[in-house]
Amino acid sequence: MTTENWRITTSPSVLTGGLFGQIALAIFEVLPKLYQNRIFPDWQITSLKYGIKPDFTVIPGVFDLNYETKNTQTKDIDLRDLRMHFVSVLGNQWEVLHNVWTAYFCIPLRTVKRADAFGDLNHALGLHYRGTDKNQDSKQTNPVSYDDFLTLVNDFINNHEDIDTIFIASDEYPIKQAIKQNYKGKKVIDTGEASFWRSLEKTNTYGKGDHAVLDCLLLSKCKYLIKNQSALSGFAKVFNPKLEAYRIAASKLFADIPYFPDAYIPPLTSEDPECKVILKRLLEEDWIQNKNAWQKFGKPFITQERLSLKWKVETIYQKARRKLHVEE
Repeated sequence: MTTENWRITTSPSVLTGGLFGQIALAIFEVLPKLYQNRIFPDWQITSLKYGIKPDFTVIPGVFDLNYETKNTQTKDIDLRDLRMHFVSVLGNQWEVLHNVWTAYFCIPLRTVKRADAFGDLNHALGLHYRGTDKNQDSKQTNPVSYDDFLTLVNDFINNHEDIDTIFIASDEYPIKQAIKQNYKGKKVIDTGEASFWRSLEKTNTYGKGDHAVLDCLLLSKCKYLIKNQSALSGFAKVFNPKLEAYRIAASKLFADIPYFPDAYIPPLTSEDPECKVILKRLLEEDWIQNKNAWQKFGKPFITQERLSLKWKVETIYQKARRKLHVEE
């Protein structure tokens, strides 16, 4: 059976992380080699967090396929098995990465229509304040307080007179209210209450997955983006490589590689003394401060080869055996 008959699958209980931070990323990391070999399989990616009974399928659904698959007998390939040999390190050449992603997936028309209803965002500042678990995970980033976020946003707006609209995406209601209160002279919009992704409840009409993709799409349509650590808003740069995006908090090394896509979005800078102090604190331990990591991943690149997970496991096992033999 040829690769044309592949169907990439997962079990609903395997992908337990976020839609962008785990599901989309796990898929994206195998796309470059699929694309290089002109393999365009069928997909059935499932998740208990985002799917719906009985099969919990997320893709196609939250994202649709950008091509037609052949209606022939398929061979199921578990995504985990595929990642043993096809996984790549993704880089910072956004235009090419955008082309790879869109060769496989597109945003459903229902979501595009909802985004279009918000109107022109060509002079909009997109804001993403990710609270809850991600903002408090000191292994991945540094926590950003409401005050820090609002101070940096205000400085940016004061230095960009072309901003006439602010789109705010957040799972934190108080930060949305503060933005609306602080900028009554501008158009401030959002997509309503966002449910926490770990919740199993579907608390809005379009579902958590659709809402997340809608927020990401709207952020990608803005002229500017300011964000703390979150793959949701990081993927806005994949959707729109021309987006002028900045992060305000450290993206620490994720295992042995930078965390895509956030790590490759440049840190925000400011000439304001107060903002400089805030940014210095929030960007402590950022991966770009690691000389070895910067030397390996700092240059522009699309993808880099990564040892297959199977090879890495075998290497670790062999090293452990050698160490045990020496100690004996």
